Amino acid sequence: MKMKLLPGLILCLFTSGLFFNQGCISEPDLENIPVVSFDSIVRPLIAGNCTQAGCHDGGEEFALFTYEDVKSKVKPGNARESDLYKVITGRGEEMMPPSPSNPLTEDQIRYIFVWIEQGALNN
Repeated sequence: MKMKLLPGLILCLFTSGLFFNQGCISEPDLENIPVVSFDSIVRPLIAGNCTQAGCHDGGEEFALFTYEDVKSKVKPGNARESDLYKVITGRGEEMMPPSPSNPLTEDQIRYIFVWIEQGALNN
C-alpha cells in the first residue's frame, strides 16, 4: 500500500509547486521529495516507452534493458548532464522516443530527473 502512494505523493509535490517553481530559476529542493524507486517507477517508464521491440531492448549500443544499461546513460546526481535526460527532454542531439511515438509526459520526465538527482539508485 505504501509504494502505491509514492507516485501520487511525488506528483502532488510537483504540481503544488514545491518541486518546480515556474517563477524561480533556482535548483529544486530534493530534500523534501520522496525517494524515486528505479524498480517501481523508472523501470516501468523505460519499459513502456523505450524498450519496445526494435528500440532500446538490449540488442543495440544504447540498450536500456537492465539497470546497468540505464545507469550507464546517466550521471548520478546530475540529471542535466545525463544522456538519458538530454534525449527525453530534447536537449541532446536527438529526441526520444522518436516520432511518431509520443514523448514522455512532463511527470514522467520529472520522475526520471528526480531519480537521477537522487543518485540513480538500484532501488
